Amino acid sequence: MWNLFTHFFKCRHLIWLPVLCVTLAGCKDDFDDSELRKQIADLDGRLTSLEKLCAQMNTNISSMQTIVNALQQNDYITGVTPITEGGNTTGYSITFAKNKPITIYHGKNGSSLSAKKDADGIYYWELNGSWLLDDENNRMKVSGVTPQLKIENEHWLVSVDGGKTWDDAGTATRDPLFKEVDNSAEDFVKFVFADGTEVQVPKKDTFAISFSEPLPLKISAGETVEITYTLSQGNEKTLVKTVCSNGWQAVVNKQDHTSGTITITAPDPITDDEILVFVSDGKEKTVMSAISFCIVILDNIQDNTVKVGGGDGNLNLEITSNMEIKAVPKNEWIITDEQPQSKALATNHFHFKILANGDKQSRTGHIEVQDMGDKVLKTITVIQGNAQEEEIAKEREALIAFYHATNGDQWKNNTNWCSDKPIGEWYGIRCQNGLVEVLNLTENGLLGMIPLEIGNLGNLRILSLSINQLSGEIPSSIGQLKELTTLYLENNQLSGNIPVELGDLTNLTMAYLYNNQLSGNIPPSIGNLKELDRLLLRNNQLTGIIPTEIGNLCNLTSLSLDYNQLSGEIPANIVDLKNLQELRLDNNKLEGLIPNTICQMSNLKFLWFANNHFSGNIPQNIGNLHALERLDLSHNQLTGSIPVSIKQCSNLQYIMLNSNQLQGDMMLDYFSNNKNIRALHLDHNNLTGTIPAEFTTWVYDHRPVFNITYNCLSGSLPLELISNPDWPDAEACIIPQNEGYNLEVPILYESTDYSEDGKVVVLQKATEGNGINVAIVGDGFADVDFTSGHFDKVMHKTMEGLFRQEPMKSFRHLFNVYAVKAVSKHNVFLDGCETALEGKYGSNNSGYSYAECKEGTLRNKYINKIPAFNPDEDICFVILNAYTPNASASYCRYPQGFSYSISGLGSYTPASNNLHGFENKICWGFGCTFGHLGSEGWNSFGGAATDATKEVILNYQANGWYMNLSVDPENVPWKKFLTDERYANEDVGIYEGGYYCAFGIYRSSNTSIMRMTYIDEVTFNVPSREAIYKRMMQQAYGDSWQYDYEKFVEYDAINRNSTPQLLRSTADAPKEDRLQYYPMVIIHEQ
Repeated sequence: MWNLFTHFFKCRHLIWLPVLCVTLAGCKDDFDDSELRKQIADLDGRLTSLEKLCAQMNTNISSMQTIVNALQQNDYITGVTPITEGGNTTGYSITFAKNKPITIYHGKNGSSLSAKKDADGIYYWELNGSWLLDDENNRMKVSGVTPQLKIENEHWLVSVDGGKTWDDAGTATRDPLFKEVDNSAEDFVKFVFADGTEVQVPKKDTFAISFSEPLPLKISAGETVEITYTLSQGNEKTLVKTVCSNGWQAVVNKQDHTSGTITITAPDPITDDEILVFVSDGKEKTVMSAISFCIVILDNIQDNTVKVGGGDGNLNLEITSNMEIKAVPKNEWIITDEQPQSKALATNHFHFKILANGDKQSRTGHIEVQDMGDKVLKTITVIQGNAQEEEIAKEREALIAFYHATNGDQWKNNTNWCSDKPIGEWYGIRCQNGLVEVLNLTENGLLGMIPLEIGNLGNLRILSLSINQLSGEIPSSIGQLKELTTLYLENNQLSGNIPVELGDLTNLTMAYLYNNQLSGNIPPSIGNLKELDRLLLRNNQLTGIIPTEIGNLCNLTSLSLDYNQLSGEIPANIVDLKNLQELRLDNNKLEGLIPNTICQMSNLKFLWFANNHFSGNIPQNIGNLHALERLDLSHNQLTGSIPVSIKQCSNLQYIMLNSNQLQGDMMLDYFSNNKNIRALHLDHNNLTGTIPAEFTTWVYDHRPVFNITYNCLSGSLPLELISNPDWPDAEACIIPQNEGYNLEVPILYESTDYSEDGKVVVLQKATEGNGINVAIVGDGFADVDFTSGHFDKVMHKTMEGLFRQEPMKSFRHLFNVYAVKAVSKHNVFLDGCETALEGKYGSNNSGYSYAECKEGTLRNKYINKIPAFNPDEDICFVILNAYTPNASASYCRYPQGFSYSISGLGSYTPASNNLHGFENKICWGFGCTFGHLGSEGWNSFGGAATDATKEVILNYQANGWYMNLSVDPENVPWKKFLTDERYANEDVGIYEGGYYCAFGIYRSSNTSIMRMTYIDEVTFNVPSREAIYKRMMQQAYGDSWQYDYEKFVEYDAINRNSTPQLLRSTADAPKEDRLQYYPMVIIHEQ
């Protein structure tokens, strides 16, 4: 009996024969189906016969497996039904209490080979519901070769190519497995195998063993467990015995006739095995049961626990098991990615996706290893760290690596770097939620290479490393900074190519890489940066063409590729940069035509194409660029004329077309009347034309930087142009011209008639009061200026300019105005010329304008011709016959004495008849000399007022001077106007800046004549009007007049606004103030 069980124990491994043996069951090569082909005409009949023939050779593996399972699980047979065919018993159908039914056809196990028509209408071979596949993994058509099976050396061989080649399909037996099934006994069914071995399976629970633990039993390598067994019946002869192999150990501990325990110890390493338990009643009955084990080995996992990073990631588990298992995550942040299924002792690879942990704390999750019945075999704990803490630690390591790579110990400022303090407290770093957002180490003495670790600052938005000594290549890892918006690497010594990975920074808006030593081509990947606003690559060593992908940068406003070695033509699709405002391609090797489509880029303000090899014409529609401010096409090979449409560029300030081959009209008449132009370079061309008179005003009043030399200009130079003291400087920018072309210098005129010299002309007489005397004397007026009426016109313009402003306008009837004729030999102010008052003007070494004349000649030869003129009380205007706004100065004697003001004719020229600024300068001089007002002008380089300056102002104010200024913002002279509601709508406040100082001196209004004269509608402010009003009343009515504030306010109603203005009652210094510096000379007399 024991031999039988031992033999059966060895045979039990038949249940693990490869499934392929079953699924590929078919005909062996001993059988020829040619007769069937002849005998059966229809396809279906042929297939049925073939199926029966092949089935007879098929071993009943699955039936054997079910019988063994029944023995192991103490299962019982519930029914045996014979199967007959043609009146003969050919097999049995057997049912079990627990296991699935089986069918035995003397070797047939229910496997069937058949043909089935698929959706494509073609018949294919099918085995047990699955398609048969050939060597190329294609389904086998019925019309093809029939699958063939044969047994050699106890192995199944299968052929799918008509018997040409055979593949091993696993172990087999040639004879039928079952020889007999005997159902005659009352309490069991006997199965007789081909070799005579018998197995009895109970029909009912007459004698059996059961266990306290459900099977399979969970156990680990080297572990010892104890399981309790119970017998259905027993006595003193009942025997319980175990059979083990492969290192397994089992000891039976009998407690009584029907119960006990079995102590089981697993081997280490563990093997896939079972422990057989045999029970004999001591007579004829023996039953067998098997204790199976569930083996689950978690490879490389300590204490059933794994740790994962806090960010998004993957988790791969290797689980070895002897049964089909699954791994089920129990938390939503652990997501199943791949679930293999396997039997036998094999390693299964499970893959999971892990979602980032956004919480501030770590979190714990679980994965259950389950059998296919959802029974939990093991539980794996997954501990996920805090993503932010891990990221902070990662960034700290990257920053430390950066510090060491760039010689951090020698930085100008390395406060807190590499310390234990939060990285947000390290110099140059700004953090958001502990993560680095800004790294700004501009001009900090960095030396070395940017390390690869810079790519680990994944939250960085601004990286500014400009103005250092960084060298080497820009690391490719910079492409990992996906959040980066601003990249400042300019003014270093970086070399190598621009990394292709730069194109991965799709959030980048600023890329400053200029002033380095970068080489190679501009990578086409740059076209991926759709958010880029500024791309500055100038002053490197870049070569190749401008990539067409640059046209993809739809948000670009500034593109600077100048000072490189780029070649080829401008890409046609550059017109797609609709938002571009600055395009710098100068100083390269570009060639070809300037595309006409450039004129469609309506937002362009700066266009720099200088120092290339461009040819052809300037685009004729360049006037469409209405926003254009700078145009530099110099040093190319351009031909044709300057397009007339350029006049439509109303914002153009800088024009550089020099060093080309341009022809046609220079259009100086247009440029001379364009006040916006600050620079005009047309030299070294072949442009033609003459110099108009308006050119004088443009040159000397606006003082642009210009050069029109080496062209084909001709004609006579305007007298006004050459008579200016600054003519020598201007001459170098006008003369010479190209060979064969000359500009003629006119002959100076000399007076011959001096009969009008010293004569006084009464322009106006006072109709009330004592009369306030004002004298106007001209200098540089020749005899022809008197006969032509030019002198008279200038005198009347001067008088009208004085009375165009309040309060002089309302009290004009109190004034006597006289003009004194002074005949000069010359009417220009060139070196060597002679004028009556020897007047001079120009700019000094500091850039300030000046004007002067011989005061003694003025006072003793001309002013004394006016009856009742008191030089100590009355004032005088000296008008220089020169069209310039810069000939201005006032000479005031303190505390009283002869005071006079000098002024040129402003921007007025005979051709334009424009008096812009001239009248305002007359009023400014009147405010200085008559109103005793201080200058409210200031500039940023004036600095703060010194104590000495403040003391001077306080001394003057003690004598009634400078009442429009204050050194104390808490106690200003115009305090009463700040509190008077009648001035609530006025621009009355306390503004910082005055007396040429930016700080420490205060004025009452933002704008006024005493601050600036270049604004058309500028006026005197309230304190200034009051000071002039007082002096007019005192001089007109003498000591009998007493000041009455209410009467002044009553008069001043015409100057007050009726609507509220922007009030500024706090100290303020407006930015970018424009100052025209006209000196007021204080002459102190003892």
